[in-house]
Amino acid sequence: MYFVIFITDKPGVGQTRIDMMDTIRTYLHDHPDHPGVSLHHAGPTLADNGETINGSLVVVEAPSLEAVRAFVADHPLNKAGRLAECQVRPWDWRTGRPA
Repeated sequence: MYFVIFITDKPGVGQTRIDMMDTIRTYLHDHPDHPGVSLHHAGPTLADNGETINGSLVVVEAPSLEAVRAFVADHPLNKAGRLAECQVRPWDWRTGRPA
């Protein structure tokens, strides 16, 4: 099943996120504690100015909602206490779905 993860950063986290970018990328692509979670898409969301990062949108495939929540719990920014909010929603991927 596919899931969309909507992450909102706490205010003022921009530089911390930039400093942690390599750690975040590594985690998204290599997360041995969550073997059932497969990353499909991920990227930062932006403030109205189109430049300031204020969160992320992540699309994963996983066996359950609980597996995705555990994956998010181990996200480096979450472990660093830098996330204001995180929503995980099951998603019915229709357009542009991978084969």
